[in-house]
Amino acid sequence: MDERPIVEKLRKIVLFQAIKDDDKRLAKLSGIVSVRHCKAGHNVITEGDAGSEFFILNKGTVDVFKRTLDNDAFTIVTLTDEEDVFFGELALMDEELRSASVTANMDCEFLVINRDDFNRLGDEDPWLGLLVTRAIGRAVSRRLRKTNEDLIILFEALVGEVDESGNLEEPGKD
Repeated sequence: MDERPIVEKLRKIVLFQAIKDDDKRLAKLSGIVSVRHCKAGHNVITEGDAGSEFFILNKGTVDVFKRTLDNDAFTIVTLTDEEDVFFGELALMDEELRSASVTANMDCEFLVINRDDFNRLGDEDPWLGLLVTRAIGRAVSRRLRKTNEDLIILFEALVGEVDESGNLEEPGKD
C-alpha cells in the first residue's frame, strides 16, 4: 500500500504535530501503521476489554459511549473523519482495560498502531517515542482537566437539586 496517504493523515493528527515536518520520522511511524476496515454497527472497542491498539479515524463516523450503572449506553461524543480524531491512545501507554466503547456508525477505515510496535519504534528512535509520549500526556491532561470541570458542574447541580427539594440540611441544625 502507498504510504503517502498514511503519512499525510499522520501529519494532521495532534499527537504527531512535533514531527509533522520530519518526513523521515513520519515514514518510520507510518511503517508501524496497519489499515483496518469495519462495518457499520461494529464495536471497534468495547469498554472493559483489554486493549493494545490506538486508532485514528481515517474514514467514517463513530460514537464513543460508556455504560451507566444501569448498563444503559450513554454517548459521550460522535467523532468524524473530518476532525482528524483518534481514540485508544492510552493503550499505547498501559495494559489497563478500555474505559469506553466505540461503535462505527457507518463503514469505517482506521489507521491502527499496536502497543508492541510503538514500543519497538520508541526503542529504535527514543526522540520520536518521547515526542509522541509527551503529546499523549498532554492529551490525557486536557481530558482529565475537562473531566474535573464536568464533575464540579455535576456536583453543583446535584447539590442545587437536593437543596431545592429541601433535603439538604445545614451543618449544626438538627
